Amino acid sequence: MKTIRRLLALLLCLCALFTFSGTAFAAMPAPFYLPVHIEGWWDCQVRAYEESYPGNLYLSLSDLSQALSGTTKQFLFSYDSKDDSFSVNTGRPAGAPETDPVSRARGSVVYLDFTRSRLFVDGAERRYYSFRRDSSRDLYMSLTDVQLMLDLTAELPDENLLVLDPGRPFAPDPSELERAGYFDAIGALILGDADTGEILFSRDSRRHLPIASLSKLMTYLLLCEAADRGEISFSDNVTITAESDRISRSADGMIAMGEGSSVPMQELIDAMLLASSNEAAASLAAHTAGSTEAFVERMNARAAELRLMSAKFYTPHGLPIYTTNAVTAKLQNKMCALDMFRLCSYLLERYPQITAITSRQYSSMKELKYATYNTNTLVYNLSGVSGLKTGSTDRAGYCVAVSLPVTRDGETHDIVLVLLGAETAALRGQAAEILLRWARDYYAEHGFRPAN
Repeated sequence: MKTIRRLLALLLCLCALFTFSGTAFAAMPAPFYLPVHIEGWWDCQVRAYEESYPGNLYLSLSDLSQALSGTTKQFLFSYDSKDDSFSVNTGRPAGAPETDPVSRARGSVVYLDFTRSRLFVDGAERRYYSFRRDSSRDLYMSLTDVQLMLDLTAELPDENLLVLDPGRPFAPDPSELERAGYFDAIGALILGDADTGEILFSRDSRRHLPIASLSKLMTYLLLCEAADRGEISFSDNVTITAESDRISRSADGMIAMGEGSSVPMQELIDAMLLASSNEAAASLAAHTAGSTEAFVERMNARAAELRLMSAKFYTPHGLPIYTTNAVTAKLQNKMCALDMFRLCSYLLERYPQITAITSRQYSSMKELKYATYNTNTLVYNLSGVSGLKTGSTDRAGYCVAVSLPVTRDGETHDIVLVLLGAETAALRGQAAEILLRWARDYYAEHGFRPAN
């Protein structure tokens, strides 16, 4: 009996090892050939995976390149071994096909790297989640991202046939997606014109939800207002607090920050908004109000003044805190999507300079000896996106507030999307890009209108 128990314990440990290494590897059925019909052209096959659930398709980019060669959406897919990157060059015919073991039926399990492999489309970096098998020279991308990247429409009339229409741009209507249940894995969202207040689309926008690092937008607002009053200056040096030191050495830390060291405020702001550094937010808050506790009081008071009645802040960065009760409670900053939309609109009106930071893809911080990239994938994947912030915790899921300037008849407005509680980071990026593209096209056709 003891031997059996030991074997069971060993099996459980192995299962846990593979389960919790999901950022590196994911168990998936072996690739299979999926029949594809190219509207107006021909029939062929591409290799595909079903990630976790039937119907959640990831397609071989190498095979898609072959399948679409000669169509209006043809592209050359290639791999550069020097910097381990992949390229998609649209308008060019396919090169030699990539070979990879396949199964002709959904079957045995393989382990794949689920990550943002370095991908360039017509020379511009993109940040889509993809699967890669070991050192394979091929990438498997989700069907939704394929449609976004190539701007073509796909349909699945049944599980054994994929229909691609190269002549039909990818422009799903949010109402149709709503009816199909696409937004069911998202807690709340709202999309509209920040300049007029017009709301184009919303779902559960008054539901109070955790906002994670979207909290840092309120922190930035208070920094700007304190600078306007002359209480601080963006040219200040900020002393790193014990709290920031502690955070930097925790699981939620990002940048090494030693207590008592001095860092230029602007570097900490960049770290907070681009890398979503929690330690940076803590020291900025203490520098502005004397302590993070006093700063949080300001956050709640200012939210009330702005009539953001759903807002409740416990920290300046969005990490949860625990009460000291015997049965402790986990407290997290909360707000509804509608109030976050109002906060973003106010920020963009009063302090539009925030987008000079949040529109960057990369930033280097000399004193911190740290280089970072923007956590907002939309800055890479959708031309023109100017911000604003991402966030995630276990309870909050994946959140984003995005701004996209749109120009019509010489007039430019900021379109803002707030999305809270997405089930995955991939869904957050996909849904946000779909909605922003739809809004951009809507205003290009109909022009700007005042709120009802």
